[in-house]
Amino acid sequence: MKRLIPCFVIALVLTGCPAPESIQKEIPPPPTTGKKPLAPDIVVKVASLNISKYSKKIERDDILKLSSQIKQDSIDILTIEGITRYPEIKTRVDIVEELASAAEMRKIFGETIMLTGRQNGNAVFSVYPIRSSEQTPYDRLHSANFEGTLQAVIDCGVRELVVVSTLVPEKASLNDLSIVSSTLGTFNNLYINRPIIISGNLPKSDDLRALAMYDGTQQLRTEDAPCFWFSKNGSLKLISQRTGHTVFGTISVVRIGIFRQQQP
Repeated sequence: MKRLIPCFVIALVLTGCPAPESIQKEIPPPPTTGKKPLAPDIVVKVASLNISKYSKKIERDDILKLSSQIKQDSIDILTIEGITRYPEIKTRVDIVEELASAAEMRKIFGETIMLTGRQNGNAVFSVYPIRSSEQTPYDRLHSANFEGTLQAVIDCGVRELVVVSTLVPEKASLNDLSIVSSTLGTFNNLYINRPIIISGNLPKSDDLRALAMYDGTQQLRTEDAPCFWFSKNGSLKLISQRTGHTVFGTISVVRIGIFRQQQP
């Protein structure tokens, strides 16, 4: 009988007797066959700054501080919302002209309203060439400030990127926010072959963003930090996001990967 036991054990081993559970857990999983995600063809750093609540007189030293910060952080594209300019008053510092010169960036400004010598609007600054620009008003909003968007088509080398700078009424109703979302959604058809990134004090509702057919930043939702919406068609990839402090307020910064060919 003792001689049969070893043979029985050997027979169990040969017929594939399962190993104890503790040993099974130590067996490494089979190698995955999934493909490694493709790297973007280029990565750009985009920042946004809303200065609509900045109540102090803008001085040249303030602009030089912002310019230094932009250069130090290697910002490629900057949008500024809520700009006020006084083009007819030579003693007032023009943030658009001064910042573009100090930061050595190209610029485009989109006026939303001009009243008694005061000009309001949004701007886009870029180290890359700005090929064209266009403005789109928000029709039927319950606001006296004529808010709208500034769209800049920027040549980033691998392909053109549409950068949108916009300011939404601070206390907009749900109906007004729906108009904003619907208007921004039309850019998917207007710029059908180009990736889009939208910046500003955008609606915080995921439903409104989804209705407009965009992805968005999730960690930039502090009260005064601009946020971003961007194309969800496989042309862009959000790599990182953060906020920082400037003399004009909170700045939001994202690193966005751009693909030459849209990814599935």
